[in-house]
Amino acid sequence: MVRTLINWVICALVLWLLSFLPFMAIDFSGGVISFLIVAVVIGLVNALIVPAVKGLFKKNGTLLVFILSLIIDAAALWVVGFFSFFNFSIEFFPTAIIAAVVLTIINTGFSVSNK
Repeated sequence: MVRTLINWVICALVLWLLSFLPFMAIDFSGGVISFLIVAVVIGLVNALIVPAVKGLFKKNGTLLVFILSLIIDAAALWVVGFFSFFNFSIEFFPTAIIAAVVLTIINTGFSVSNK
């Protein structure tokens, strides 16, 4: 449980830091709470969908799982941002992909280091 909470806080912090980059079109008008809520949504998507993907592609290696996790994270970020849930928005899908790459790398590193 503590590991999950730490992962959500790290995810929110990464999204917040990415919003300061000039080429990223991430709006954080909802404040810190919006990033925490979006991090929880992304965490729930990762908790529910990614283990199923890992189970399906267990024999094919981790690169395919990494790519599918990246696609799932980007889609979840873009959908949450597109529908403007929680005063959080991502204007372009490439921005969601860049954010998802960073989040996937951090989540993969975090999950590997805690095993």
